[in-house]
Amino acid sequence: MQLSFVPNYRVIDKVGMPHVMAFVTRRLDAFDTARLDWLKLLPLNRNTLLHGCCHFPYREREDADWLHGYRIRASVNVELAPPFRYLHWGRVARPGSRRGWVSGEQEFLFADLEECALHTLAHECFHFLADSGQVRERNTEANANWWADGWLAEFRREIGRTG
Repeated sequence: MQLSFVPNYRVIDKVGMPHVMAFVTRRLDAFDTARLDWLKLLPLNRNTLLHGCCHFPYREREDADWLHGYRIRASVNVELAPPFRYLHWGRVARPGSRRGWVSGEQEFLFADLEECALHTLAHECFHFLADSGQVRERNTEANANWWADGWLAEFRREIGRTG
């Protein structure tokens, strides 16, 4: 699947998941990406399933021009075999709490590496969107994973997968 538009940021896919990248760029198209430098998907050379990072804009002095904008990177380990499980912070239901949930440890399950890559990219996109004031939720790990769960559910529906 090719991109239907040319984003104003670089899209780098070193893993070979063009439909994952196209899905993410379509979702980002609804937001202001003028300060986004690039979106990368890379292979991971560690003994872990995934790693993600969202670098925020940086400048050396308050009166200086920006050295770079937001930079989103996700990496997945293409050598690991299923099951693809990841333990991280999530919104854990807690009846009686103010929000109905608390931030706590949650297991995330992925059917394949595409789902893992999509979730990791979506998580990092949330950090970009929250830091740039484009979403209302606080910029926390639990909220980033909640956001990524939503994009993953949409991705699954789009490709005809229910779980």
